[in-house]
Amino acid sequence: MATSLMTRVKAQVDLHTSRRARGLIQGRGRSMFKGSGEDFDDLKFYQPGDRISDIDWKATARSGEPLIRQFNEERVRHLSIVADTSDAMAATAADGTSKRDAMVLAAGLVCFLAQGNGDLVSLVAGGERRPLQLPSRSSDGHLELLLRTIQQSAVIGAPAPDSAWLLERAFRVTMRPTLMTIVTDEAHPTPDDHSLLRRLTTRHDLLVIRIADADPLLPGDLDHDVVDVNAPREVSSMSRTSAKVRRDVEAYRAARRDAVTQMLDSLHITHVLTQGATTVVDDMISTLRRREYRRARR
Repeated sequence: MATSLMTRVKAQVDLHTSRRARGLIQGRGRSMFKGSGEDFDDLKFYQPGDRISDIDWKATARSGEPLIRQFNEERVRHLSIVADTSDAMAATAADGTSKRDAMVLAAGLVCFLAQGNGDLVSLVAGGERRPLQLPSRSSDGHLELLLRTIQQSAVIGAPAPDSAWLLERAFRVTMRPTLMTIVTDEAHPTPDDHSLLRRLTTRHDLLVIRIADADPLLPGDLDHDVVDVNAPREVSSMSRTSAKVRRDVEAYRAARRDAVTQMLDSLHITHVLTQGATTVVDDMISTLRRREYRRARR
């Protein structure tokens, strides 16, 4: 009988995390996923990163300073995973693993944390021709189905990446405020998605996990064929050995990476660029720990 994906995720968490990190997950997972409840508690001054939808406009007008409403936390939190299941995620990650495997691990870690706390997890994935959606549930069978859906959808021959469609879809179908984890590759979301992401931040708390692409040239291993999954064709050995091509490719990737990073930072969105399946668990735990620390200092 095939091992369940959730079992594999738990094994990877044990393999890639220290005792301290495991304690953070098991004992303090709920504090990582702080979100809005439904019972009003108090007002506080607005800080960058707070949701615009929580601003109390009447109180703001009276005080002259932007004030936001604080709520008591719900016992059951709603988490959502927005997974880029395009053909780009069937390619190789920077560490030599599959980007699809890294995405399953990233989504699996969210499911693992939710499972320990009894939180509900939903999924938005797919493309315009075949949208994929799973409702917010918490059962073991649901979480396993969620991971299987991601794994089986991100294959060669899947639709090309369309981050604008995916983000728009996520906004339209995820009505309740959630911690929304967006898992994609290093090229997405693009700076053109700025307004869509900003709209999502008015309703959701965003976490963006980007999985880095493998070196597209691999000049040191010319016996290994390199094929572009988006436009299936082999990268020639001449291109892979050209110093000018390498400089141009590295400059392009650096500029693209910086542009995406600057956009996410400008929107105060928590994000991480990970190398693949060998690093994604550690990188996510470190990112969540930093996120928790920043919030604790407010």
